Amino acid sequence: MRWEIKKKLQQLRDSELPLIQIKEYGSALVNFALVFPNTYNIGMTNLGFHSIYREVNKRKDSLCHRAFFFGKGFKPYTIEAQKEISSYDIIGFSISYEMDYINILEVLKESNIPLLARDRDFPLVMAGGPAVTFNPEPLSLFFDFFVIGEGEEVIHEIMEVLENNKGAKKNDILEMLSQIEGVYVPLLYQKDRGRVKKRYLRNLNDFFTETAVFTENNEFKDMFLIEISRGCGRNCRFCMAGYCYRVPRIRDLEIVLKRAEFAKKFTDKVGLVGAAVSDYPDIERLSRELMKRNIKFSVSSLRADSLVSPLLEGLSFSNHKTLTVAPEAGSERLRKIINKGIGEEDIYKAAEGAFKFGIKNLKLYYMVGIPTEKDSDIDEMIVFLKNLKYFMINIGNKTGELTVSINPFIPKPFTPFQWFGMEKENILEERIKRIKSTLKPSGIKVINESPRLSVIQASLARGDRESGNLILKAHQRGGKTSDFKNIDINGKDIYFYAYRNLDLYEELPWDIINMGFDEELLKREYKKALKGESTSPCTKEKCKLCMICEK
Repeated sequence: MRWEIKKKLQQLRDSELPLIQIKEYGSALVNFALVFPNTYNIGMTNLGFHSIYREVNKRKDSLCHRAFFFGKGFKPYTIEAQKEISSYDIIGFSISYEMDYINILEVLKESNIPLLARDRDFPLVMAGGPAVTFNPEPLSLFFDFFVIGEGEEVIHEIMEVLENNKGAKKNDILEMLSQIEGVYVPLLYQKDRGRVKKRYLRNLNDFFTETAVFTENNEFKDMFLIEISRGCGRNCRFCMAGYCYRVPRIRDLEIVLKRAEFAKKFTDKVGLVGAAVSDYPDIERLSRELMKRNIKFSVSSLRADSLVSPLLEGLSFSNHKTLTVAPEAGSERLRKIINKGIGEEDIYKAAEGAFKFGIKNLKLYYMVGIPTEKDSDIDEMIVFLKNLKYFMINIGNKTGELTVSINPFIPKPFTPFQWFGMEKENILEERIKRIKSTLKPSGIKVINESPRLSVIQASLARGDRESGNLILKAHQRGGKTSDFKNIDINGKDIYFYAYRNLDLYEELPWDIINMGFDEELLKREYKKALKGESTSPCTKEKCKLCMICEK
């Protein structure tokens, strides 16, 4: 082991406070290496990663250790044992982001593990997480099996198969795993078996989805993370989380408060995690109770139309200096098309409400390249942002910063916008440049995601099994994002996958997945988008009557 990696691993281990029992390597029947294919700081902010780590280590006959991507040329070792991941019985990757796909191949290569699933025996290599739930096909060449959906329950069924069949042949184990609902084995998949049904938790209260190892070496520093809700019923047509994590569920208030009290033993601040924290039904009481108990808090996401005074007061109490909301689209017309459900007035009210509680800075998230977007939509966005800056000054907020974050729209599987192609890179560059140059004189800061990288992300999100060879070729050429350019497989390159419009009735690569809702839903929402028609949010009452989602 290179000394700098050994030193780094030891420093990270020394800075950690495990909140669960850590088992020694080899002390259990099945040894599981859980890998996050990005940096330690990013991986340790991922609650899905924490959750699987907790669940495997709860088992008597299994243990779980963690590994991360430390950069090209660095062999991955586990934090707990400083062992090569190839020495474990099974390797599991937690995958949230398409741009990490290339890192996965680097991890396998540096571990001397054959890249292609068909070329290796043991250890087994599996994957789970949001990215592979909505489309595992671009990675199907490299993995023995995938978890489709939420992993807290199904991981126990997987580990039971491994514990009861240690020493069995690989194909026999894969055959047994393929019988588990929510497990997809690419090498054994046959259409006549039916689609792979997504797993989801019916009751969040049955599991702790929270920080399992406390460390300040993460993106949120000294925060203890607690999931308070999962899924979203707002029906935004571009949003993968809103469709892949149906039905929307919440964690009971008393359980959230109990876990926040537990967190006080280690820190004075908790992070509340959910698709739309301000939509949590008991957000007012939760905010008041956390303040009453002297627990500061942060939130993962807010909606401008569901901000309430106790929440804003709580954020101010917690020393928040910036309110972050996402209008997403630059014009009222586009917000109707994406079914965002908020208007300019909601943003004005949010800015004014935040300022009343001393939160002066405002950050807004937008997308460019939304289907049917025109120059006039960008014009409307620019006018609104200038007016918003003047509004902030006129209410007395003369020192507050207005920051705009712009991300290219990326069509995702299992959303009503999956059939739209991505906007061309040069047009995105041009629109972003115009927004920046026009808003800069008004003192508005604009930051943006790279359109070039977004094209790669879109191509991987919408890829098929054949596109896995694009990832393999890019890896073989060096593994940089620039290596995706000027390569193709049978005439198909990243632009083919990113830009093309899909036919409403063609077979899609991800059709092998049963996401748990009526197949016609997405088509209906696609057609409503083109008409600018809205869809009302899902509510508890509406959910009892609606037959779209499988209960």
